Amino acid sequence: MIWVVFLMAWCVAGSAQASEAEPVAAPTADVNWTGPFRLGAGDVLNVFIWKHKELSTIVTVRPDGKINYPLIGEIEAKGLTLGEIEERINKQLKQHIQDPQVTVILEATHSFRIFVLGEVMQPGVFDLKGPVTVIQALAMARGLTTFASRNKIFIVNPGRSGEQRIPFNYSKFVQGEDSNQNVMLRPGDTVIVP
Repeated sequence: MIWVVFLMAWCVAGSAQASEAEPVAAPTADVNWTGPFRLGAGDVLNVFIWKHKELSTIVTVRPDGKINYPLIGEIEAKGLTLGEIEERINKQLKQHIQDPQVTVILEATHSFRIFVLGEVMQPGVFDLKGPVTVIQALAMARGLTTFASRNKIFIVNPGRSGEQRIPFNYSKFVQGEDSNQNVMLRPGDTVIVP
């Protein structure tokens, strides 16, 4: 019986602490972006069709998210993985050639970019090869200036459900108090240092 009372008291205390922490806007699972690379405008693809050298070509994803491909025409590529674009090209080529063997290789990525603005040594646009954390983005911008508000940094995240602002307290992170706030940035994220 004592253990039951103790367990209930512990649960109530835990929920009280959780409700106190809610206004801090802790990062959600959606913020910690991981997963397969998805194509975006500017990405360069090498499309290889086995035994059909004349159809093998290099294409660039246009600003409208589409590519032009011989025999097929326009194909929507934005937001697709390499495997998904392979499937689309394969499916449409089957109308023109027998049993196409399609391989798509990412030659260059220009869609994975982030922005760092405000009181950093080198603000700007950063083209990335893969995901980076907030602290890595600040390092790419050569660190904070002496006038930076270290406790008021935030990330603007153009998520699917509308713009989201995620706080980042540099001082707490450096002291090891809150390492969970060092989230992975998504393509298009902006780190703002007031």
